[in-house]
Amino acid sequence: MKKKEQALSHIKKDQEQTLLHLWLAEIQENPRLKDQELPQKGNLKHYSKQFLKKLFSTIKSPDIPTFSAETIKPVLNLWHQLTATQQDQGFSTRETALLIYTLRTSLLKYMDQHCDQKNYKNISELSQLGQLLDLLGMLTFEVYQVEKDTVIQRQSEQIHYLQTQSHSFQDKIIGNSPAMQQVFQTIGLILENDITVLLEGESGTGKDLLATIIHQHSKRKNKAFVTLNCGAIPKELIESELFGHEKGAFTSADKQRLGKFELAQEGTLFLDEVSELPLDMQVKLLRVLQNKEIERIGGQEKISINTRIIAASNKPLKTLVDEGKFRVDLFYRLHVFPIHVPALRERKSDIPLLATHFLNLHAKNFNLSVPQLSADASQFLQGQEWQGNVRELENTLQRALILSQGNPITAAILDFRPGQKGLQLPGTIQNDYHHKEFNQIEPLDALEKRYIHWALEQFNDNMSACAKALGLSRTTLYNKLKD
Repeated sequence: MKKKEQALSHIKKDQEQTLLHLWLAEIQENPRLKDQELPQKGNLKHYSKQFLKKLFSTIKSPDIPTFSAETIKPVLNLWHQLTATQQDQGFSTRETALLIYTLRTSLLKYMDQHCDQKNYKNISELSQLGQLLDLLGMLTFEVYQVEKDTVIQRQSEQIHYLQTQSHSFQDKIIGNSPAMQQVFQTIGLILENDITVLLEGESGTGKDLLATIIHQHSKRKNKAFVTLNCGAIPKELIESELFGHEKGAFTSADKQRLGKFELAQEGTLFLDEVSELPLDMQVKLLRVLQNKEIERIGGQEKISINTRIIAASNKPLKTLVDEGKFRVDLFYRLHVFPIHVPALRERKSDIPLLATHFLNLHAKNFNLSVPQLSADASQFLQGQEWQGNVRELENTLQRALILSQGNPITAAILDFRPGQKGLQLPGTIQNDYHHKEFNQIEPLDALEKRYIHWALEQFNDNMSACAKALGLSRTTLYNKLKD
């Protein structure tokens, strides 16, 4: 045993430095590592030296070649130590595997250059070192392959889910107005490239639909389309949602989780309401967009990303920049190809088309016949401001479908609010009036006067709503009241 220790000591003194030198040279010169980050690691030499030292210390065990359950334990202990150290030092599993590969290659070169058949001791010790490296290499490459397969599997599952998920919107945009035609032409310019897109417009204008259509008609259409509503995620969770985390990164992190950027690898990431990102997260997002790499929470490995970014905001980002609420550098990273999504009041000529679309769509969903829109209903729709835009219009028509039950939809039905005090269901007003008020014959002008006053009561003196329900203009109603 003493002689073996002396031999190992001799190897360490006379050969370890040479082997280390060959190893580092192999890392720098090996063509497989040309595009890798490993040769540029600042602590590469120190880490490699410690790695080699642990290897020589481990082969002191005389039982390694037998590979029994008990004798393999030193190898496993070494491997676990190396795994823990690699994470502390910022080396990925793949980089550790490359280190082992290059050391094995360097060892073979060393043995060819410095060992001869007469030096049996040295050959035996170095052969044992080679066996140890083979074992470590197999273990490390196996772990790397498992990690890689896990990431690929999770991405595939996410892509399958997103591709088979039944969306509530149609794969088309309704509208022939000049404002929407301009949007269509603009989108056509960006479908075949990966330029970053910023969609700006009020809530309910369909920015999410536009983002989906851009992805579905792009060259990334067969990859995942991943969305994140930046305003709907608590501040303390949004970093994990974007970048993922490693097991044990924080208290509730019981397993590794991939973030949205990894799930959208080679696909599209839609950052909805990006204006709601906290300032500290804006810094991290900017760094990712600049470097095109992420790092999971609790992880040390830099992960390259290839993801197209589409962002959306219901607030003008430039205004937020001027107010100090949004970083100017991130603004210019996102404001590469801005598209203004018009409000519904900017495209009122599209309202009839949208109304027909929503009535047909939801009548089928509610198992109702498709009702007609009365003339006063069409006027009502055209006259609203629609602060909630297309989403508000859709909600209004869904409600009207339920209220009308297949009968023609009137302005009174569209303006009706269930639960509104003193207001009866449209369609029953005339019947109720007939039963309760027509007790005797009277002049038509007197009947009209009484009916108008009664109608105003039903609409709580809302002149516009009452005029629409009666099929009159506001001016005509005012004149009748005056008379």
